[in-house]
Amino acid sequence: MISMKKMTKAQAKEFVDSVDKLSDVAFVDLTALWHAHSITIENPDYEELRRKVLDAYEEAAATNDGYQIDLDVGLCLFEMLSPEKGFTLVMANDDDIWRYLSCKIFPDITYERYPKPAKDDIRLNKKRFYLHTRRIWLKTLWWYVFLAWQGDTKKTRAVLKDFGTDTISDFIERTGQGYRVLLYRQLMRSYATVENKSSDLFNVIQKQNLVNCRTVEPGLVEGAEQGYVDSLFKQLSVGEEHVD
Repeated sequence: MISMKKMTKAQAKEFVDSVDKLSDVAFVDLTALWHAHSITIENPDYEELRRKVLDAYEEAAATNDGYQIDLDVGLCLFEMLSPEKGFTLVMANDDDIWRYLSCKIFPDITYERYPKPAKDDIRLNKKRFYLHTRRIWLKTLWWYVFLAWQGDTKKTRAVLKDFGTDTISDFIERTGQGYRVLLYRQLMRSYATVENKSSDLFNVIQKQNLVNCRTVEPGLVEGAEQGYVDSLFKQLSVGEEHVD
């Protein structure tokens, strides 16, 4: 297991600010290195992680499909940094670990995935690099895969393959009072069987689920999580011609 390094929010801000302060020529030179995936890794413990994730990224990037990139990078990242390999949920929730990965190990692919600065940013998308706990790109991908995990990579890919980028943010950001792991894994398994998927439909499901979970504990209903998701879909007419 890699001895995970950390980068505080202040340190990550210094990194982004240093890029923002570059001259136009220097910034072009830097991004040319990033596009060539020429990154100097100071800590050799990260070399295998970078190599495998970069391979997954480059293969997916050839499709020019943003969701395919997210899915392939997320699955590879989770395989390399899995709980079974010692990457605990406490570590997975530590933004300082993800900031280090974003700014020191994978600044190139983070930039390539989000090349346009957000509002009030200068050159780099701060939220995706370090600023917003539920928008740090690599962190969101890891949690997306973890919460949808079906026991192995092949089964998880089969469940997630037909979703989209909006699903990731909708899934990660609507936590309610916390993640119910078994519920979310069942929800994604059931949603994968729905023919007419859409961002709007997934939003409706997520919102209604949050409402229901204020008064219902899914694991305690008849049929446990599967029974609850079945009733949730029936409540919303999911799989029928319309959603009430």
